[in-house]
Amino acid sequence: MSGFGKQFSCILSSLLLLFCGGMHIGWSIVHFNMGGNKWAVGISVDEFRFAILSFFTGCGFIILIVAATKQLLATRIWLVMSAFFFMINGIFFIAMPTYYAATVATRIVAGFGHGICHVVSIIYVGEIASRNFRGKLVAMLVSSIIGGIALFTVLSMVTTNPIFIMEPNMHANRAVGIVILSLSTLALVPAWFLVVESPLHTLTTSGNETLARSNLIQLRGLTMESPSLMDEFEDMKTLAAESESLSPFFLSQGNFPAFQLALLIKLANLLFFNYSMNTAKMSLMSLMFTLTLFSHNWAPPLLMLSKFAGSLLAIFIIDLLPRRFQYGFSSTFTGTFMLALGIILATYDSVATWIPPFLYLTAEVFNTFGMLPVSEIMLSEAFPPKKRTLSVSSILICEYVGHMVVYIIYFNVPSTLANTYIKTLVFSGVILLKCLIAVLTTPDTRNKYPREAVHMYMHKKK
Repeated sequence: MSGFGKQFSCILSSLLLLFCGGMHIGWSIVHFNMGGNKWAVGISVDEFRFAILSFFTGCGFIILIVAATKQLLATRIWLVMSAFFFMINGIFFIAMPTYYAATVATRIVAGFGHGICHVVSIIYVGEIASRNFRGKLVAMLVSSIIGGIALFTVLSMVTTNPIFIMEPNMHANRAVGIVILSLSTLALVPAWFLVVESPLHTLTTSGNETLARSNLIQLRGLTMESPSLMDEFEDMKTLAAESESLSPFFLSQGNFPAFQLALLIKLANLLFFNYSMNTAKMSLMSLMFTLTLFSHNWAPPLLMLSKFAGSLLAIFIIDLLPRRFQYGFSSTFTGTFMLALGIILATYDSVATWIPPFLYLTAEVFNTFGMLPVSEIMLSEAFPPKKRTLSVSSILICEYVGHMVVYIIYFNVPSTLANTYIKTLVFSGVILLKCLIAVLTTPDTRNKYPREAVHMYMHKKK
């Protein structure tokens, strides 16, 4: 098996599990039509909102635990645990799709599964990937999440009737549960049998050079050492040795520049991503269709399917340009199209129905093939080994808490057409500002060994 094929097989379990997590993010985005969904009948608005936020609550809680214990367990054990949590969620969604307490409890459990997989997989890919495949493998992880969101929006539309007096053929929760239970059960096999432990993890935990070298040979699809592999292994050994001196304090010794850059870009992405998801179900996207009481709104599925197509494109183009230009190109076009959308909606009394959806869909596609994967690549490669888990976990906790905060604001601030224009202009301005920062400060880490990448983020010479 080639080096790429072997590394892909090692993250296959992660792809399946993050796809399941993406379906739950889609669950939060679509919010279920309260008037047309039996599950939502008879519960209060506050209960409904907590059901939406419960998944992110589970993610944030488990990431705190992973941050403190990641080094104690092998990668395959963490992925098996993630699959186990998703299996529980799938079983309860199938057995009790309309029971509120079970829905909330097992969405928290699903958050456990997604939180574990997100942290562990991003770190793992950064440590096992060949320098010329790292970007592609991270882009695959991002694409799997977006694919899960897209599938949920489709399932939600085809299983939920527009009016609750008509019983759906299958409840959306049950349909999601069937998919999640199947994928998470399948994920157990590659998690246990195909995952090869990261050589860098082995070097920094046990110091077993023989095992680390053997794992690296296996990950590269080789039968024996080659000169290039020996150079790569020496780079890993040096980074592992340096990690002791680079890690006396979380934000010292060069970690802070990488941490603040990754956090800034992650939170700026959050503003656009979360805003755009909520906008998808508003009247703006509904302009694409003539809605009646008995019709479905296919705008969210089309939006997310186009976003998924953009994420697949990102896998092939992620390494064509330096990171800063790829991110800058994506941010500039995303921000420009959103800015144009805000200006048009704010200044024209009537607009052709195809213009807002066109601008919005185009902005989403540009967002997906640059902004999203580059920020995840930063998490995978920017930090010294001893600080990597805490740094990545801290940023992801901020991201998931940020999702909750934006949702809470969205729930409590009336969303009129006028303030939609204002929010569109504000968020497009944030994107363009972020683009400037990223272009000025993001290093080009394509085809760099792990130690080279870490030092570039630290702004110091190798």
